[in-house]
Amino acid sequence: MLNKKVPNKKVLNKKVLFGSLAGVALVAAALVGYRVFGWGVMGPVNSLKLDLSRPDALVRTKSLSTLPRDLLTVPLARDVLCEDFLFYYEQSEDRLGLKGSLRRIAYEHALGWGDQLLRMVLDQPAEVALWRDADGSLKHFAIAVSRNQLTRLLEEAGKIALKDTQMRVAGSLRVDGDQVPVYALNYAYQRTLLFAAHGQRLVILSHPGMLYGGTDGKHGDGTAEKTVASLLAPEPAKQNVFHAQFHLDSAAPEGHSIAVKVDFLSFGYQPFFGALEALRFDFQQGAWQSKVLLNADKLKNGGYDSSALWPLLPHSPSACFSVPVDWAALQPVLKRLGDKTSEPVVPLAEHLQGPAAACWYGNSRLHTPVFVATRRPDAGNDALYGSLFEAAIGGKDPVRKTTGKDAKGPFVRWERGVATPLGQSTPALALAGNTVVFSADGKLVDQVLAVRRKQAPAASDLLPDGARTIGLIAPASLAGLIQLEAFDTLPANKEPVLRAAANEHLVPRLNALKKYPPLRMVLKRQPGSGTGLVWETLEWQETAR
Repeated sequence: MLNKKVPNKKVLNKKVLFGSLAGVALVAAALVGYRVFGWGVMGPVNSLKLDLSRPDALVRTKSLSTLPRDLLTVPLARDVLCEDFLFYYEQSEDRLGLKGSLRRIAYEHALGWGDQLLRMVLDQPAEVALWRDADGSLKHFAIAVSRNQLTRLLEEAGKIALKDTQMRVAGSLRVDGDQVPVYALNYAYQRTLLFAAHGQRLVILSHPGMLYGGTDGKHGDGTAEKTVASLLAPEPAKQNVFHAQFHLDSAAPEGHSIAVKVDFLSFGYQPFFGALEALRFDFQQGAWQSKVLLNADKLKNGGYDSSALWPLLPHSPSACFSVPVDWAALQPVLKRLGDKTSEPVVPLAEHLQGPAAACWYGNSRLHTPVFVATRRPDAGNDALYGSLFEAAIGGKDPVRKTTGKDAKGPFVRWERGVATPLGQSTPALALAGNTVVFSADGKLVDQVLAVRRKQAPAASDLLPDGARTIGLIAPASLAGLIQLEAFDTLPANKEPVLRAAANEHLVPRLNALKKYPPLRMVLKRQPGSGTGLVWETLEWQETAR
């Protein structure tokens, strides 16, 4: 039984503490790469038509089999996942089905590599590239390993494919002048993987549709074939076909390294903050470290300085993040919205500057964060914001405009009542000096205005360094918000079974999360302008309650 006690705060290593909070992201973003060895149902290939040359995430590891165990060295992962995580990994339907199929093939054909093939993949240095499915999850993957003694395996696989019901030749690839067969292994109901080997290289694809398509399933995708051929090539420079996208060097990691593109984590909104390219989690010498890939050439107005935002935000958010927005990227959206107004709103893209913040609070809902940005001191024409609000917020109710003046100067606020599937909502947009604030929950807009008037505490009150702080998380408050949303979607009179399951499995994990102190995410250093793509270290530090 794993220890479930929370580490003593006085001796808790802050870097490990950051890793603990990042553990949830690690599990969601990386371990899905093990699906062939134990993660869920593999249905038809997704409708997004995967670009195999551009994965959403990349895992580099000295041993796939040790990654789940090493994830549990993260305090949060250990407390939230517990021993059930390792048990599921070892005993899942997919892994057991694959293991049984290989044993049967080895027995019936008098082979000696039944379980050895699994160990060949799991216990060796490997790379796992992952692609998102139509539902947004990292479901499709390619595993590439280097291993001696593949010659005999290839010879036997070719003979088996001619007479076995579960293995066949699916096609072939041209690799380094050689014709390389691609084998399909049907290891369970509606579960088929592809594998090919050349020299000392072995590549496994989680679904045949990643390489082949068409009505007969035999027409190859040229880009995909080229990518797999590169992974099978003998030259390391060709094998590292994905490294440049993640700005990684060719050196093998000492332990594990997991890189995830921000475009995946942001559900496709990354073009609006293009300076953030990817997140990375490295396991070395028994500890996890986190990094962010920043494109310093896209950082405007002095870089990623968030010091102007934290004094505007209410104290004690459940979660709050600052992102370096590329305001020019909003122009196409503003142009479309401008078609619904009497005057164009595209100029607003030139009014705004610096990073923006998105924050969630325990007294609101997950679907109603508050967004705060700043505009240039010389930006005028407040009426454009009213036009933007009216065009962007649907509904039949009239827009209500409120103007006023306080000790800090004039302000203007727009709101409109809107009926949504989740109930009645009152979105609001406000301008106060150079502050622009919006939320689908108008009460959060009022809270920001109260902070500006010094009538409520600000998030910056207990921050020692607002310039390098790019995130705040209060695990207890966030867990409460998640629990509220989960049970709100599972009414006892309509979903008694799922609600009971949530009570039994979700609530104890959230209670473990609630024991952690508030944390802030800090850039170890500000990237200099003109330095291009640079991996910057992230640190998580405990903050005062």
